[in-house]
Amino acid sequence: MITTAARLVLGLGGNAQPSLKQGWSAPEENQTWCMGPEAAVELQLRPGEGDLLLEFTLFPFMLPPFLVRQRIAVAVNATPVGDAVVQNESVVAFRVPRTLFGDATKLEVTLRCPDAASPASLRASADTRLLGFGVREMMAIWVPPEKPFYRRSMPPLMLDPADDLGRMEPRVRAITGLSLGDLMMQFESLGHNCEFGLVQRRCGAEPLGLLRFMGVSPANVLQGLDFGFEGADDPAMVRVYASVDGEDEWMLRLDRYDMHAHTFRPTTQADAATVHAEELKKLIFKRRRFLEVLETGQKLFVFQRQEHMTEAHALPLLNVLRSHGPNALLFVTADRSLPSGSVDRLAVDLYRGNIDTLAPIGAADKMNLPAWVSICANAFRLWREAGLGNYIEPSGAQEK
Repeated sequence: MITTAARLVLGLGGNAQPSLKQGWSAPEENQTWCMGPEAAVELQLRPGEGDLLLEFTLFPFMLPPFLVRQRIAVAVNATPVGDAVVQNESVVAFRVPRTLFGDATKLEVTLRCPDAASPASLRASADTRLLGFGVREMMAIWVPPEKPFYRRSMPPLMLDPADDLGRMEPRVRAITGLSLGDLMMQFESLGHNCEFGLVQRRCGAEPLGLLRFMGVSPANVLQGLDFGFEGADDPAMVRVYASVDGEDEWMLRLDRYDMHAHTFRPTTQADAATVHAEELKKLIFKRRRFLEVLETGQKLFVFQRQEHMTEAHALPLLNVLRSHGPNALLFVTADRSLPSGSVDRLAVDLYRGNIDTLAPIGAADKMNLPAWVSICANAFRLWREAGLGNYIEPSGAQEK
C-alpha cells in the first residue's frame, strides 16, 4: 500500500499554486514550467512513518539538435538528495531519509535546472523565459527505511560476442547453477519493447509474461502497476489490427494503457475476430498470473528503455512493485562508460544492469545477447544472495 504525504497537481485547476515559491512560470493547461537556474516549492506533509520518496512527473524543454536533454538536481532543506538526466516525459524520484527532516511537517524542495534555456536564445520563438521542466505533478510518499545492504558490483562474464548458446551455457551454470533456459524463466519483463522477451526466446525460454512483448511507455507501466492492470483484459478495450510496418502479422492494442503487442499470428492464417477471441483468453490468464507474481516476489522484474536510465527513473517503478509484495527490480541501461554485462547492486532489491547498447527502435531482435546473458546471470546471483526469490520456475512451464 502506498501512503501519500503530499500531492501537488500543477497547471490550471491544480492545487499547487500556493506552495510554489520563486522560479515558476504562470500555470498552463497541464503543467507549470520551472525556470532556471532553480525553482523552489514548500511541501506540507501529512503525518507518517519512515523515509520519504519525492516523485516528479515532468518533461524537459528541448529543441533538437541544439538541446536534447535537461539535467535536474533536487535538494531538500538545502541538502542535495539526487540528480538525473531527462530526455522525454518521465517520472523520477529521489529518496529523502528521515534524518534529513526529523519531525518537521514542511519540506523546502529546490529543483535546479542547469541546462534551462529560452526559446528565444535558440531562435525558436520570442519567448525569453529560461525553461527547464514542465512539471505536471509532485508527490511525497512515505516509504519504509531502506534495509541494510552493501553495494556490490559483478563484472561481466567472459563471453565473446561471437559465442553461441552452447558456449555460454557452462559459464551460466557456473554462476547460477541453472541452465540458460531456466535462468531466463526467473525474470518478469515490464515491457517497454520486445527486446528482453526476445532475449528469453533466444535462450529457449517462453514465460507467460503479460508485458513480455508489449510496447508501453514508462508512465503507463506505472499506471498499470498502480491499478493491477485492471481493464487490460476488457474485451471492449482490446483491439486487433494488421501491422502497419508491412509485416504479415496481427497486432494487439490494449486501449486502457495504450499498449501494443505482437501476436505472432499471420493475417493470412486467421481472421481478426478469431485472433481477438484467442488473444483475449491469453490476456485473462496472463493478467491473473502477473498479479500472482506481484504478490509472491518469485520473479525478478526487468525494465529497460532506449534513453539513459538512472536510479531516479527506477525508484518510482520499484516503489509501486514493493507496494504489491516482496519484489525486486533490475533496470538495464545503455552506458558505454561501464563494463557491458556488469551489474551493480544499488539497494537490497534494486539492481542496475549495464550494457553498451540496446537494440535499435524497430529492431528489437538486434540485441547484444552475450551482454544480456551476463546481466541476467549476475543479477540472479545478487538477487538470491540477498535472500529474495523463493522459487525456481523450470523452463518447461512455457508459453506454447
